[in-house]
Amino acid sequence: MVRCLEHRSAYACNVDEEWRVSLIVGGQLASGKPVSSDSVCDLLRSRAGEDVSVTVGKTGVFLYAATADAAATAEGMAREVLAQQGLAADIRLDRWDPSRQAWLPPSDAAAPELPSGQERDPGRRRLRAAGAVVAAIFDGLGNADF
Repeated sequence: MVRCLEHRSAYACNVDEEWRVSLIVGGQLASGKPVSSDSVCDLLRSRAGEDVSVTVGKTGVFLYAATADAAATAEGMAREVLAQQGLAADIRLDRWDPSRQAWLPPSDAAAPELPSGQERDPGRRRLRAAGAVVAAIFDGLGNADF
């Protein structure tokens, strides 16, 4: 799902999305209106794929993706959309480094290798397990004789 959220912290929306494209845009839209983060967000969210979240922050527009490929595609799409509108932007690709709790250039972010089949976020595994328990409870309630 693509979202355009206003005034969210730079990483509060989707912790599982470890890649970010940051845009600081200047200029005027083709319509002559001054550019705003909201208008840029609207332009980008209409073109972003389902695997990219588009947000508005205090310092610009952010596109979040779970993979490097999705982030690179989002970056290319953003450059194309902004060029079509005649807008200039400072565009930066970063990766979330959980050990430093910071966004870093991809070359600086540590990407620890995980053993085959192991997930990056054990919280997700627990959430799925809890969901399975809840589903089993509801299934059991549906089969109960009252």
